[in-house]
This record gives sequence, C-alpha cells and structure tokens, in this order.
Amino acid sequence: MMTISRGKRLSLGLPAALMGLWLGCGTPVVPTKSEPVPAPTTPEPDQGPTPSVPGAEAPPASCAHGLEARASVDVARGASAFFYEDRPSLGRLDAGAGYVYLDHDSQKAFVARLEASGAAKSVREIVFPDKHERSHVVGAFRGSDVVVASVVYHAQQEADIELVRLDAQDRPLWSARVDPSPRLDGTPAIAWGKDEIAVAWTRGPYPMHESVRVALVDAKTGKVKRTFELSTGENPGVPSIVWDGEAYWVGWHSRETRGTIEIRRLTENGLSGVGATLQGGVNPFLLPTPAGLAVAWDQDHKIWLAVLDAAGHPKLAPRVVATHPDPIASPRKPVLAWDGVRFAVAYEAHFHASVIVARDPEALITIVDPNGGAAPPLTLHDKDSSGEMPAVLWIGKEWLVVYNRDRLQKGKTPEVVAARLACREAPAPSETTPAGPCDARTRPAPEALRLQPNTGAASVLSLDDGGWAALRLEKEEMIFVRVDREGKTTTRAVLPAAAGRREPTLARVPGGFAAAWIDEQGGVEVGRIDEAGAMRKTTRLPGDPMTSRPGLAWTSKGLVVAYARGGAVVTALLDGAARIVSQPAPAARFPFQPGDCALGHGPKGLLVACVTGTERTETSVIRVARLDDTGKAIGAPSLASGPYALLRNPSVIGTADGFLIAATGPFAREVVTIELGPNGEVRRPERKLLSSYGYGAFGAAVTGKDIVVFGIDGQTLAERTVCPE
Repeated sequence: MMTISRGKRLSLGLPAALMGLWLGCGTPVVPTKSEPVPAPTTPEPDQGPTPSVPGAEAPPASCAHGLEARASVDVARGASAFFYEDRPSLGRLDAGAGYVYLDHDSQKAFVARLEASGAAKSVREIVFPDKHERSHVVGAFRGSDVVVASVVYHAQQEADIELVRLDAQDRPLWSARVDPSPRLDGTPAIAWGKDEIAVAWTRGPYPMHESVRVALVDAKTGKVKRTFELSTGENPGVPSIVWDGEAYWVGWHSRETRGTIEIRRLTENGLSGVGATLQGGVNPFLLPTPAGLAVAWDQDHKIWLAVLDAAGHPKLAPRVVATHPDPIASPRKPVLAWDGVRFAVAYEAHFHASVIVARDPEALITIVDPNGGAAPPLTLHDKDSSGEMPAVLWIGKEWLVVYNRDRLQKGKTPEVVAARLACREAPAPSETTPAGPCDARTRPAPEALRLQPNTGAASVLSLDDGGWAALRLEKEEMIFVRVDREGKTTTRAVLPAAAGRREPTLARVPGGFAAAWIDEQGGVEVGRIDEAGAMRKTTRLPGDPMTSRPGLAWTSKGLVVAYARGGAVVTALLDGAARIVSQPAPAARFPFQPGDCALGHGPKGLLVACVTGTERTETSVIRVARLDDTGKAIGAPSLASGPYALLRNPSVIGTADGFLIAATGPFAREVVTIELGPNGEVRRPERKLLSSYGYGAFGAAVTGKDIVVFGIDGQTLAERTVCPE
C-alpha cells in the first residue's frame, strides 16, 4: 500500500515518459487562402541556407538508435552566451561554420569561425559603431561574410534594431539602424536572401509588443529598401524568418486569445497570401528544405514538428517529436537542421516546479525521419553538467552542435561547446531493455485513477490480481475507485462528505478494504469499505494537531492502525468491521517527533516506518520499529535511512524474507528504497530510484521483485515498474 499526497507546493504535468511518443495529428494547421506558388527550390550555394552540400557523403540510411558524440571542444574560450539570447546563431561559412553570441559577463558580442571539426579558427569581438547598450545579438552567414542584428537601447523604453555586416576578418563593412521608432523594438531574427538581408522583429510600447515588422536591407550598402508590418495588436512573440530561394517565410507566436503560431510567405512586394496557422504553441523555428517548410515549436511541455508545402498545407502533419520523462521539465526553443533526408531537432529543457525546486537545465537533440519518427534523444552535456541554447548544423558527414555548458553553475567554468555527432550504429548499452518481468518499464494508470486538479490527496493500492484500488479526496468528496488489470473500471463510489479530511490511507482486508484519514481535529477516522465500494462502518481514534498520515495493516489478529500522537507512535487494533478491539496505546517512541507513518506485514510480524526529524532541522530520516500482530512493540526502534531533505510518504511492503521501505526523497523528486531483514535490520543501504522522474509525491508497492511506483501530478496517477539493481 502507498499513499500520495499533494504537497503545499506541488504543481506539475503528466510524466512525459508515461505518455509515450505520439506521432499522430493533434494540432490543426489552417492554411491561409492563397494563389498557387511554386514549390521551394534549393538555394544556390551562396544564397541562404544550404540543405545539402555538393560532394558530401550521403547521410546514413537510419538513425533509429539515436546519436553519439564524436568530439567536443570549447569554442569561446571560457565564455558563456547571454541568457537573453533568444536562439544562438550557427550557420555555414565557406569551409566551416560561424557562430555569433553575446557574452554573459562582458556584454560584448563575438563571432567564432569554426572548422568542420568544431574547433575555433578565430573568435573576435564584433565592433559596433554605435556604442549604446545592446542585447539579442543574432547573425546570418553567406560565403565568408557575417551580418549581425541586435537590439540597441538609446532610452529607457526605446530601442531599435541595428545591423552590421562583417567581412572575412570580421571588420565592419557597414552598419545601419533599421526603421527607427520611439517605441521598443524586440528580439530580431535575420535571413540572407538573394540580393538583400531581411530582418524581422516585434515592436510596441514597453513592456508589451503589438506588431511584427520586416525590413529588407540592401546587402551591399545597408540601406533599408522597404519595411512591412505583418500583424498588429497580437502581442506577438519572437519571430523566425528564412529564405526559401524565392521568397521569405516569417513565423511568430500570437498571444491574442488562446494563442496561435502564424506563418506567412513574404515577397519583395509584401505578403503573398500564402501561409498557415498552427493552433497553440510558442517559439516557432522555420527551416526551408526541398521537402517543404519545416516548422518546430514547443507546446504543452513537448517539442512539435510539421512540414508545410508551398501553399501552407501540411505535408507532414503536426506531431510530437520530443518529450521528457520528468514532468516538471519544459522542453522549449527548438532549432532545426536537415541532412538531405532527416531533420535534427535540438532544444533545451528547463526544470522549475517552484522557486525552491529546480534543477540544472539540459540541452538535447533528436533525429526525426521523413515520416516523423523520432530517434531517442541525446543529452549533449555530461551527467553532472548543465546545457542550454543548442544550435545544430549538418556539415556534410556529421552534425555539428554548439551549446552552452554550465553557463551559470556555481563552481564550474562556463563554456560554449561544439560537438560533432553521428548516428549510432546500435543501441547504447543503457538503452538495452533488461529481460524478464521488467520488460515493460512504464504504463499509464487507467482513466479511472485520473484525478481532478483540485484533488487534495490520494492513496493507491496495487492489488494481487494486477488491478488497482484508490481512495482520493476532491473538494468535499471522498471517492473510492477500483479497476481491473486491463484498466476497466469495476467500482466507483462517492463516499460520505469529506470536508476537512486529509491524508487518506487504504489497505486490503478480507471482504473489502480498510480506509483511514485524519479529520479536522486531528483525529484518525477508520472505515470499512465493502467490495462494492460502500462505506459500512467508521470509527474515530483520538489524535492531536501533530497527527500525520496513519499506517494500516491486516494481520491474523485484525486491523492494526499506527499513527503519531503525543510525540510517540501509537497503535490500535480493530476488527474486520472497523470496531475497536484495543484502544490506541504507545508502541514506539522515537528520538524526534514522528511524522508520516506506514505499516507492512512481513514474515515475523509488522514493521512500522515513520519519517522523523534529525539534529539538523532541514533533514529527516526514516526510523522503524517491529510490532507483533496486535500492534505491540518488539524490541527497540532503529534507524533505517540516512538523512534527506523533506522525506515523506513512506510505505512498507512485506517480502518473502523481510521488508522493503519506499519513501519520497529530497523534494519528492526521488524514490528512496531500503531493504530490511525479517527483524527490521538494514540489509542494504538505501538507494534512490527514478531521480529524473519528476517533482511530485510518490509511493511504492512490490509484486515479486518489481517495484511499482505511482506518481501524482494533481491530475493523473501513473505507474512505473522499476527493475531492482
């Protein structure tokens, strides 16, 4: 048996690993009415993005096993890109690549010229004629030249877009301020067209933006040839702009109403009427290829991809191509590259459930085949590092990825890292699925176990027949649910009003179930639920304001209830009809005030496990005591775990030769397990499972040698089977 409680700060989404990778149509694409337009053509070698490289080796036939790193090198000499950089700029330059970034510490902009290996041939500061403060530096590349756009501030709430073109030695050829305005211009995007450079940006009064604008600038002189206003009043997000060989495509997130991604085709004469609208999503990134216009974006903690034809119709319908097993993870800001067959999708994942619960960001990449199938993602940085702002480019034989590692991590040296990646020939050792009963490592819990957002707490019980039972609190109701092993609901009953109740607990007893919870006064109420889900009898046991979650266990003598009261663990014995056989009496006194408790029945009686404090106020441990079948103590209590922060929700399961304890680890982001012998002796030091499972409250049950872990996110219960080490 285990209980899951929503902590005071819990708020998260469905664990992505339990949802699987959905590749169907889910986000509608609404084409914009248009005249016929020729299909995108492959640009000439010196005209915009190069989707394939003449003379390059053909890409491998399959990348189904994901990617592996071939090399990694710091390209920025210990620098890190500025946080407000929207997306990094990586593109092809003659025999290598170029990378433009704004340094976090110095606030200076730099251009790094990279060899195909990723090593930096040169890293030079970009000298802007205008010395005002600037941010959001992005670049575009053509031949040996680089053009850079940035936001330059010349008043508190006034900023313009400025361009500068650099030659092969990174010396400025010209600079230009684009379409000056007394308003605030936002993060630009830039594309190199046939005879001009296009820059797209947002504009509006601080702090809101109202419109998306595009300027076409003469590539030789920097003179603005024409400007366009593409939208008004939409509160748009940062745009993306690309050149497909004949015209520009512009995409942006409109925050108007519920929000959409708007994509429009722009010629030198203005909007062509071609485009599409994607429902929902933010941070669109566009990439033109001969296969169509690829669009990647983030939505609902997932990365999505679609491919549009020349008229804006979907050639590859919107689909999820990347999720994350941690439900507090937010995969975001995807970038795209193409090897002539497949797409590379690089993105970052941030982890914030609350101010105090977060972890270092990650930089990841996956490969998507022409049919939309995504390979396993590769985390670009080491396990003990962090990653942000990845960019990716196909360099003829391999993928070149540049990202920030340990950008602001205390005690670590920040780096802008270039890595060469190749398709993995076979599954990595860690990807090999173990044989035996642990083959199916995850599965979602049945629909009947899904909780409403206002659910206060829940207890889930794994049954011997492979099904589940659950007791949950929602507003003023307490609901009992039972489902079979196929996920079909067999019982759903709304029990009497539950106002003020908390910490429900559920246990199996002959002929039904026993339930316990804490009432408004701190007393423990115990009820008997029959097989049909009807509450037959309730009994109240005295408690106090410090009473925490009780434990229940059925023995040969009856139903034993254990909970904290008066600084000790007290136990009471009830019969199968929830009538008191023996009143609560102290059974174990721990050195510190006990909190949540749990009971398990093993080969030599009961074991009670409770979370208690330690000498250090910010840590907690699990202490245990042996009990006989009536709930009386056998021997002295003992320590079962090392200190952790915020341990909660212990559960105890009897095994063939002892006990297994499972509890939520630090910040409820891990499941800590301890194996005990039949007399409660620790046989194996505690171990942490599912460290990336996510922020939430967990509990565990055991069937055979498998640990079945349930997680709650306020909306959904889910099960994950973990093979013991």
